Amino acid sequence: MHKILAWGLAFLLAAQSVAALAADASAGRKKAQQCAVCHGIDGVAKRPDAPNIGGESSMYLTKQLEAFRSGERHHEEMSIIASGLSDEDIADLAAWYSSLQFEVHMPQ
Repeated sequence: MHKILAWGLAFLLAAQSVAALAADASAGRKKAQQCAVCHGIDGVAKRPDAPNIGGESSMYLTKQLEAFRSGERHHEEMSIIASGLSDEDIADLAAWYSSLQFEVHMPQ
C-alpha cells in the first residue's frame, strides 16, 4: 500500500514539474497586463479587495485560477476573467507571479 502511495506521489510531482517547465514566465508577464489593475504587475494588490499574489507558488495560483474558471470558486470579476483563460494562459500567469521574489525584514 505504501509503495502505491509513493508511486502516486512521485507521478504527481513529476507531472507538476513537466507542467512548470512548459510554462513561460515571460509570456505570463505580458498576459498579466490584464491582472495588473487589481493585482499589480508585481503581484502587489492595487485594490484593498484584491490579494497579493506575487511570490505565491505556481501550484496554488494554478489551482485558484482553475477553480475560478470552472465555477468551483466565484468572484464577480475573477470568474469572468478566468473563464477566458486557456490552460496555457493559466500556466504562464502562474509562472510569472510565482517567479516574483519578496523579502521580509523583521523590525528591530
